[in-house]
Amino acid sequence: MMDQIKWLGRDLLRVVVVGGGIGGAELLRNAATRGGLDLVLVEPKDRIDCQALYPDYLGGRIGIEEMTVPLDPFCKKMDVVHVKERALKVDFDDKRVICEKNYLDYDILVLAPGAVQNYFEIDGAEKAFSINTLKETVRARQFVEKNRPKKIAIIGSGPTGIETACFLAEHTHCKIYVIEMMDRPLPTLSKNASTLMDKILKGKGVEVLTRKQVESIGEAGVTFADGSSLDCDMTTWTAGIKPAPLIENLDLPKRSGWLSCDQYLRVQGREDVFAIGDCAWIEIGGKLATKTGMEAEIQAKHTARNLARIAKGTNLKPYSIRASTDSPVALISTGCSCAVGIYGDLCVPIPKRIIYTFKSWIDKSFVKRFKV
Repeated sequence: MMDQIKWLGRDLLRVVVVGGGIGGAELLRNAATRGGLDLVLVEPKDRIDCQALYPDYLGGRIGIEEMTVPLDPFCKKMDVVHVKERALKVDFDDKRVICEKNYLDYDILVLAPGAVQNYFEIDGAEKAFSINTLKETVRARQFVEKNRPKKIAIIGSGPTGIETACFLAEHTHCKIYVIEMMDRPLPTLSKNASTLMDKILKGKGVEVLTRKQVESIGEAGVTFADGSSLDCDMTTWTAGIKPAPLIENLDLPKRSGWLSCDQYLRVQGREDVFAIGDCAWIEIGGKLATKTGMEAEIQAKHTARNLARIAKGTNLKPYSIRASTDSPVALISTGCSCAVGIYGDLCVPIPKRIIYTFKSWIDKSFVKRFKV
């Protein structure tokens, strides 16, 4: 029999936040100081972690404590109830979140569960290493340190794949291959960014294989749809994300599987449900928000302010997208304490070490702000 988790302050606006990643944690940090809100977090993990630092950890540049923070001390400081369970479904008629052991009634629900790795039903892909969760990243680093692979294949050449290749090239003596189905690395960014990154990777001895569609992954390597293959000792998958199971199972308006939001970041047709971060499809004024940590943080801060407005009975303010798909913003680490800054078609022409210092400060400051 499930128990109901109750709050003491019934006169406050009950806000249940599902997901304690960048978006959820930043929302709680900002909402806790607003007043008028009774906050609860549904998150099975016991630590907040910064995914942007996973490649740094895999490459051996940082340790666990530099990219994670215990969640319970933070929640206690913010006066947030932490339900350490997985949210299984939502009853929108009764305004209730059903968890593994308990259920939670809400006035406002904020969905921020992030996304999960998308393996596109490719045979053997789920057995490859992943850099999408802390657990998988730790497993990958342990494999590298213990087995010292001579050849590593990285499937996907988005920012995570590029950073993973650069850090491994810097800290190991193995041959690294980056495999991309499209005709250039960083296919979602500008051609200028692709050209620059291709040059950087080649300078590190990383071989980029484009127009290569993966058909299957086995212990001995990767097989491609054109019949060719690549022998390797380790395969790492960084080739895409999809909605978390909770989001997939919700009967809500969606675009390409992601929750479709209005200009206030509410799920279309639901005034009591907000969605932020990777789980949301946010398209405003002809611009589509990118699924990046920076964008998730800004969405979280804006939603915290709007929650306070709801508690006060004042009008919501619309959101303005900062990093859109037609003008993406990215800071990509390239190893050797260097990084590249990208804004739309522009690759920022300032010393790469300055950009890396700035990026490192941003990523690590995210972790520090939740330490108690």
